[in-house]
Amino acid sequence: MQRSPLVLLAVFSACALLLPALPAHAQLSGLPQLGAPVPDSVLNADKHRKECETAPGHKDPCAEIQLDKVRFTVAWDAQTRDVTWIFTDDRRLLTDSQLAVGNTCSVMQDSGAPDPTVSYMKWLIDPRWKGADPNLTGAAVWYAALHKDDFDPHFGNIVGFVQSKYLSLKP
Repeated sequence: MQRSPLVLLAVFSACALLLPALPAHAQLSGLPQLGAPVPDSVLNADKHRKECETAPGHKDPCAEIQLDKVRFTVAWDAQTRDVTWIFTDDRRLLTDSQLAVGNTCSVMQDSGAPDPTVSYMKWLIDPRWKGADPNLTGAAVWYAALHKDDFDPHFGNIVGFVQSKYLSLKP
């Protein structure tokens, strides 16, 4: 059966129109680090220009990427193109301190006093609850993004992990 050149042209045109709408996946050997130039593969990973809130009242361009089946959002400074913020709420990230999304952590000191948490965007960051995933993200330190437990304010629930140049923790 012979195909009309017009039918083939219509099929190829439809494919050409649909391809840019599909999200691209960044080909990365490792997660970019804070302050490092954002890799071209991340810049091109999401053709739908997005901005993420990376600090209260501040937005940076961002893209969602996948590394070893774990989803991350990477944001960068529009002028310098340096990575400013990395976030994941993927349950597959497990830190060397055995923290994962869904865990519950105490936000109280042994004395009963509240931990010195920092409000960051819609979360609480407790400097005690951090870790790395050397196999996936190297030595980068991930801070647990916590929501206060609705039933017991002595605890926080991990809803994600964040690295940010905008996060300042008290020493």
